[in-house]
Amino acid sequence: MKPVRVGCIGLGWIPTQAHLPALAPLAEEGQIVFQAFCDQNEETLQTQAKAYKPVATYTDHHEMLDKEELDAVYLCIPPTVHSDEVTIIADKGIPLFVEKPQTLDIKQAIQFNAEIEKSGIISQVGFVYRYEASSEPARELIAQRTPRHAQIHNYYSGKPIRYWTSRYELCGGSFVENTIHSIDLLRYFLGDIDAVQAFYVESLPEERMEPMNLPHAYNVNYRFKERITANANIARIMNDVSFNKRGFYVVSHDSIIEWHPDKVLENGEVVWEAPEPPQGRDAFFAQTRAFIAAVLAEDPSMPRSPYVPSLNSLAAVMGANASAESGGQLILLEELVAQNS
Repeated sequence: MKPVRVGCIGLGWIPTQAHLPALAPLAEEGQIVFQAFCDQNEETLQTQAKAYKPVATYTDHHEMLDKEELDAVYLCIPPTVHSDEVTIIADKGIPLFVEKPQTLDIKQAIQFNAEIEKSGIISQVGFVYRYEASSEPARELIAQRTPRHAQIHNYYSGKPIRYWTSRYELCGGSFVENTIHSIDLLRYFLGDIDAVQAFYVESLPEERMEPMNLPHAYNVNYRFKERITANANIARIMNDVSFNKRGFYVVSHDSIIEWHPDKVLENGEVVWEAPEPPQGRDAFFAQTRAFIAAVLAEDPSMPRSPYVPSLNSLAAVMGANASAESGGQLILLEELVAQNS
């Protein structure tokens, strides 16, 4: 079996902290080879090339995709800088892993969806919560219940670490950049989202920690297609402390299921627990192995978060922004997609 020839476009924080370390053991095992790296920043490119020793390096993705014979591409670039990468990759029939959020332009996402669907390529969006060890046990348990409501709260802490993730116009805000993982996991458990209504508390210039201009709080209500509602409330105001608080609950008849990356509780009792304490990047490693396994098997059905249905996750968070920006207007996601098609 020949190793999968992997190309990587974008070598910023998430690929260097998660994806490349997860791919490295597969390279040692002979399952993959780092065929080509591409980044516009020459210093970043050479630093990562020294660490992972790809066969070739590029600063232009057009040149890389034109010259290299690739079996898979990791596309890990900020959401506002997507151009024709997905189009070229889909046209060439190359399996694609793309980081979330797929883009901040819903019209562009719909275009990419059509191109990927037409090509039939294996695809995966980086919704890593689906690969936490507890996600499958929780999903199986929820399937045995009759869920009617879900609740998420994420109260983030910490100072900004990257410029683009600190700017609303570049990342879409914490709800789009971070909470999309939780919203996507809700979809994995409960099905597609039908409608959204949101209210945000904006930050004032004198209240901000530079370079942040993100809202302080996000309160978002969802209606699912299967007679389920959900609420997500998010705060990004605890910048000077290391404490944060997160919760994820699914409420059914006579059942409150609480999801954590390492365990699942029902009505306060642990019903599933990881045999060993999870390490920080375990889910990324599981996600990577799953994607490469799908490429080797030539099976588009294997990834848990393929690109085309993941449009609903993106529309759900971009719809929340649209609702908040319009003063809390109810946004029907099918109409949002249709208006941008």
